[in-house]
Amino acid sequence: MWLRIRIFLIIIVMGGISNFPAVAAVCPDWDRTRSGKEIDALRHQLEKWDDVYYTEGRSPIEDDVYDQLREQLNQWLGCFQPQNPIPVRLPDNGKQPHPVAHTGLKKLSDRRQLMQWIAQREDLWIQPKVDGVAVTLVYQHGKLVSAVSRGNGLQGEDWTEKVRLIPGIPHLLTDAPPSLVLQGELFLKMTDHRQRTQGGVNARSVVAGEMRRHQPSPVLSQMGLFVWEWPDGPKTMPERLEKLKEMGFAMTADYTH
Repeated sequence: MWLRIRIFLIIIVMGGISNFPAVAAVCPDWDRTRSGKEIDALRHQLEKWDDVYYTEGRSPIEDDVYDQLREQLNQWLGCFQPQNPIPVRLPDNGKQPHPVAHTGLKKLSDRRQLMQWIAQREDLWIQPKVDGVAVTLVYQHGKLVSAVSRGNGLQGEDWTEKVRLIPGIPHLLTDAPPSLVLQGELFLKMTDHRQRTQGGVNARSVVAGEMRRHQPSPVLSQMGLFVWEWPDGPKTMPERLEKLKEMGFAMTADYTH
């Protein structure tokens, strides 16, 4: 068995941990009426932004601000209305089931907590948390047959035709299993970018917008794929990395330590 931390770096540049402030874990001192109003207001605002994001392919706010507010909503729900996190709402006409569900990551923003977490484990592997848009690729007998956006983790949008236009994502694989499912991140390639000093520059929204355009644009040629999960892959990380490299997904090996 192997364990993996996806450290919060930006795009594929290993330049340092991104400056992503954590949402406070302290519950607000609100009564039931106030908490209900605050939660409903934030939920409705996030739903409006989701509608714009999934129907128009643009984000009205910075990506990191949206992430913080969604985390804030889930934290408030844990305080006042214990339940599972509210999933992202998808457009009614864009739902395709994932063969394997996408799961989230627990975040540690404190360096000491991270050091303690690492010290308690062995056979640890570290990968960058690529700032892009998650996707599931399905190959049958070596042929790319499906590409589905992360969506709400269980269902997403069919991006197959667009993904086939992205250089670097192979259409045909040699020596691949009869059925292959890969989960990864579509990202915008950038040079010498540092999120800590330059911000996210909405790179994720650029990728999402391109994937929802009716007609392809030159942005597709600037995109790449980082594979971060192979649900049915080899048990050990070295075996996985070598096999992914043989199939044409060398970036995973390059940025896994």
